[in-house]
Amino acid sequence: MFRLTCALIAFSAVTPAADVPGSKDPPGMKRYEGSEIIGYREPKFDEYLLPLGAPTSQSPPKYVKSLAIEGQVSRYAYVAPAGRTATELLRNYKLEFARLGLETLYEKGTGERGWFGPTLDKIVVEDGLSQILAYNEADERVLVGKSKGAKPTYYMVFVTSYKDGLIPDRLTSVIQKGRALAELVVVAPDALEQKMTFVNADEMKREMNDTGKVALYGILFDTDKDLVKPESQPTITEIVKLLKSDAALKIHVVGHTDNQGKPEYNLDLSRRRAASVVHALAALGIAGDRLDSFGAGVYAPIASNETEEGRTKNRRVELTRW
Repeated sequence: MFRLTCALIAFSAVTPAADVPGSKDPPGMKRYEGSEIIGYREPKFDEYLLPLGAPTSQSPPKYVKSLAIEGQVSRYAYVAPAGRTATELLRNYKLEFARLGLETLYEKGTGERGWFGPTLDKIVVEDGLSQILAYNEADERVLVGKSKGAKPTYYMVFVTSYKDGLIPDRLTSVIQKGRALAELVVVAPDALEQKMTFVNADEMKREMNDTGKVALYGILFDTDKDLVKPESQPTITEIVKLLKSDAALKIHVVGHTDNQGKPEYNLDLSRRRAASVVHALAALGIAGDRLDSFGAGVYAPIASNETEEGRTKNRRVELTRW
């Protein structure tokens, strides 16, 4: 227990000054303490072939089993502090997966078949990493997982240690033989940025079956107001469909805000907004004993409030099973 606790603490939210300019860690995921970001691509809509088995072809990459996905694809290459091993680095990523509640889809440990390094050629070329990830099949590990829910975020972690191959000039003072490295690929659902406002009744049902709740962004309010705007009607209609399709379903309507303003004010605002949603549903024939409202204010964020993107995700109405 003591060793696991210490290993988990090794993940840190601190950002070293040596990171690639403009880079940052994936939302919600901590880095191994003391690591530096040496390669980065900000989230862009793209496709990605997620490995779920050993490679059968390296160029183009093909695997015994895989999943073709698309969404907001971002990449993060880390170099661990000197003296750390690939084994230690992977163990901490596994603990980070557990902390985030991610489901592991595939894991390749040392000694298992499959040479993944060369399958990353496109990534290392685009991110200026040359050959530092390619030539140490015996020490590489792979961990693939996803978040829960109908629209999950996928994570692919490739861990190795440098053995051979060309090193970019900018990294010659950092990369030496045996230095542990990690390449992380994150594929987030495009809905989070471009299509987050509308969720139909079937999607609500799937999400609630999977996680017990669903976050809705199509219920709109004016700033500092608690009156449901007319533009919210499509989402309200879908909630009614959901409830009418399952006569036994009861829901809590929970209001959430970002951290702009005083917490006490936001808590009261979230309560009033949730109550307004309940009123709108009752006006469409949903029995009052199947609904209640609650305001969580700033106290249950799902993203960082340090960015506008994160604050947008935190301003939401959630339905949870009663």
